[in-house]
Amino acid sequence: MGATKKTKKNKPVKTDEVVVKRCPECFVHLPLDAKECFSCHAKIGKVDKYGKARQGVNWISYILCVLSWAFLIFYLKWAFDF
Repeated sequence: MGATKKTKKNKPVKTDEVVVKRCPECFVHLPLDAKECFSCHAKIGKVDKYGKARQGVNWISYILCVLSWAFLIFYLKWAFDF
């Protein structure tokens, strides 16, 4: 007699069982070693336990945001002298 495995419907997939990863932007299936999506050219990271690739951090946006706030604060202090 063969043993049957009981599984739940929402059981997460282990990363050992994942053979492809999905782009977090356009959900295209990619090979596990891909660093960039060939469809939308988004930078992607490692795969999570559900098969979805993690999105890379966009450091340039964070730096531009901080510099913009610093410029705004500097301008307000200069213009209104407070």
